[in-house]
Amino acid sequence: MFTYDFGYSWWLNWGHALVAVSAGMLAALAWRAGARALTIGLAALALWGAAGAAAMQYAVQIGAPQRLPTSSFLSAGRGEVLELGAGSGRATIGLLQARPGVTLVALDAYRGYYGIDANTPERLQRNLRIAGVEKRVTVKVADMRTLPFGNDRFEAAYSVAAIDHLPWDGIAQTLAETARVLRPGGQLLIVSLNNDVWIRLAMPWSLHGHGFWSSRQSQRHWREAIEAAGLSLRETGHRPATAYLLATKPEATTRRQDAP
Repeated sequence: MFTYDFGYSWWLNWGHALVAVSAGMLAALAWRAGARALTIGLAALALWGAAGAAAMQYAVQIGAPQRLPTSSFLSAGRGEVLELGAGSGRATIGLLQARPGVTLVALDAYRGYYGIDANTPERLQRNLRIAGVEKRVTVKVADMRTLPFGNDRFEAAYSVAAIDHLPWDGIAQTLAETARVLRPGGQLLIVSLNNDVWIRLAMPWSLHGHGFWSSRQSQRHWREAIEAAGLSLRETGHRPATAYLLATKPEATTRRQDAP
């Protein structure tokens, strides 16, 4: 967490630890004062803060490059990848470290607030230099709903906690655009925070975007949107605090022409 400058707001990085330390100190004072009920309440709050800090650092990985959730994505280890919503580079660096043979176009509109303070291309580029992967990345400022690329360009596309922030019509637009710029047989990996025990522990007040598998309705929406874009859902799964789906673009088919 001290290597990179991902820029997440202090309360996301340190809020739980602050609660744990503050509540622990107050619990000690309450215990010395003989306030048993207050001691128990403050001790419980301190334990929640400590558990929440562990969830944010271990499961959410708020201060470290994002782990790739499935080995099925880019298993050949090469090709050009389009990242939808690169932000400050947490997912960008994680993918490039996991797949040393790929190059990447890191795309983001760089507007709005999604937990990162002063989210800029410059912060992304600084983190890429820290990781030593800057030569494998092209940074592009653009909207994922209208991709400025030609058809069939990319081997794969990748989005972590980005496309799911859009409304459903924006998701449909982005999926259609992504299908257009993927090569036949290309993959799309979408990763989101999952409303599991880790997230409920760390952020009980929050529901993240549209989620993926938190409800049957959400699952149905995503399947329908992927199929409507002409993609095929191949794999879904969960990791701590994380849900993902992997889709592919159908291989190109050639029409046989019989000789006259």
